[in-house]
Amino acid sequence: LPQAGVYVSRSDIWRGSKLFPVVLNQGLPRGTVIGIDLLNIPPLDGAHFLSSHDVTHTATHPKLQELLPQGQAHVILSDMAPNASGFRDMDHERLITMCLSLIDLAEMILLPRGSLLCKYWDGVLSHQLQEKLSSVFHSVRSIKPDASRKDSAERYFLARMYKKPVK
Repeated sequence: LPQAGVYVSRSDIWRGSKLFPVVLNQGLPRGTVIGIDLLNIPPLDGAHFLSSHDVTHTATHPKLQELLPQGQAHVILSDMAPNASGFRDMDHERLITMCLSLIDLAEMILLPRGSLLCKYWDGVLSHQLQEKLSSVFHSVRSIKPDASRKDSAERYFLARMYKKPVK
């Protein structure tokens, strides 16, 4: 993890998250780690939190930029997921929409050549998300973590080398 990164979760960061404990256990004191979660998160050494915030709402973005060095990040890690409705296709679509919102966030805060890792559930819209990521990152690949159950639709897109749009 380079110097500044954002961790996004939409459920309790401490239950079931595969990403956040990894970020904090890297022993990289020079970095800035910012967690965003819908729930209230207790303080933790080495991290800043935007508790009770939703990263998909643009009102959260200026608050995030205030916490980032020069308002920019090297990495965005997202383990967010919607509350499951029990309707697989609908839940898949909601998560893809949430992941697409991270591309808008990347335009605001991600440094050129930065990276984004986002969880998604495999389904009919996964290709649409991959295409959108491929349009703004040089490298995009799908990863299934070893910790994920074999029958689970959970996967991650690792997008590297952000192509920052020229304004």
